[in-house]
Amino acid sequence: MIRVAIATLGCKTNAFESSAIAGQFGISNHIIVPFDDPADIYIINTCTVTGRTDFKSRNLIRKALKRKEEDPSIRIVVTGCFAQRNPDEIRQMGEIDLIVDNQNKQDIAQLLDSLDYQFTDIMAATDYSFRPVLRMVEHSRAFQKIQDGCDFRCAYCAIPYGRGNSRSASIGDIITQAKLFVDSGYREIVLGGVNLGLYRDGNNGLAEVVEALQRVEGLELIRLSSLEPMLVTSGLLARLRSCSKLCPHFHLALQSGCDSVLKRMGRRQGTAEFKQLVSGILSLWPDAAIGLDVITGFPGETETEFDTTHNFLRGLDIAYLHVFSFSRRPGTPAAEMSCQIPNQEKSRRTSILTGLSTQKKEAYKQKLIQDGIPLSGVCESIEEGLGTCLSDHYIRAYKSGGVRQNEVFRIIPRQLHRDGLI
Repeated sequence: MIRVAIATLGCKTNAFESSAIAGQFGISNHIIVPFDDPADIYIINTCTVTGRTDFKSRNLIRKALKRKEEDPSIRIVVTGCFAQRNPDEIRQMGEIDLIVDNQNKQDIAQLLDSLDYQFTDIMAATDYSFRPVLRMVEHSRAFQKIQDGCDFRCAYCAIPYGRGNSRSASIGDIITQAKLFVDSGYREIVLGGVNLGLYRDGNNGLAEVVEALQRVEGLELIRLSSLEPMLVTSGLLARLRSCSKLCPHFHLALQSGCDSVLKRMGRRQGTAEFKQLVSGILSLWPDAAIGLDVITGFPGETETEFDTTHNFLRGLDIAYLHVFSFSRRPGTPAAEMSCQIPNQEKSRRTSILTGLSTQKKEAYKQKLIQDGIPLSGVCESIEEGLGTCLSDHYIRAYKSGGVRQNEVFRIIPRQLHRDGLI
């Protein structure tokens, strides 16, 4: 058996694609092994969302190259967004056997022995690349990619240049993939993409996808990954509300709570519209878990602008924040902006908002207990007699007695336990 090790950095989309890569190898005389184990083929599926992920990508490549120095027969493949943006840099790192663009990454098993493959410009990609996946690599929930690329060009973001323009899977392929996951034992599917709200297949949008998945027998939970707030319309929310399998969990990419910063970021929605969106969600799902992405230290962000963001976030009825310090991405407009914020100051602001997130999360957990909100989730593991899941409300939940792994369990939380509820 030929041993294949795959390392995945970054988003759920990358995780799905790594599973597709693993599945292609699985049809022949190959076996998937952990990346730290000895292997014959090392595949690094990279990310470039921040400088930190660039660093991690390089580090994994160097680790594979070191093993190749000890055994020259080892083959190394690099793909993903860092590879898409920096193929020349990767070539200069050492004896890399293959660098694969994002559009063709799911065909690595075939490309390894191809003599005519050429690395392509992702901006030229017009079709969605669909490859069926039977199982996720090391995940109890299925992450299903249904959209790729992004037509937005926010000033800070390098991802469109690594993923290309928006393109979507057909709704027929989506249902086929979902049924494959259900047949493999998955009970929850997380729908994802680079910009999920841009999903389009003819007249079909995200609402039609969720409604179609609602009818898939054996699928019990549907979760949406991150959404751009300007694409979440009242009409979409009304359609989603009728889907009983949809998790009441909405992760929205706000990025700043200050209109002047949002304008410099090139964002398409102001704080007034965003506040109205949060209210609209809560009017339909009063106990919804609403989480936000926020960037601190965007170039030129003054102390007053940061305070405006802090105050805006404190006033929102949300469950948590994902806070990121601004990372300078070469080739983006923000990288060339004046008044770059020192790292120490960015870290200070990130710490403040992380503290606010902790407060919001604790308050939300108490609300779930006080209101007796029923929670559902797929049992990921059983420890000390307690089954644990990431619930439909995005809070870890625990249940004792009669719980089996990979099955959906339901509880009404009564008390706090560790980082979740029981």
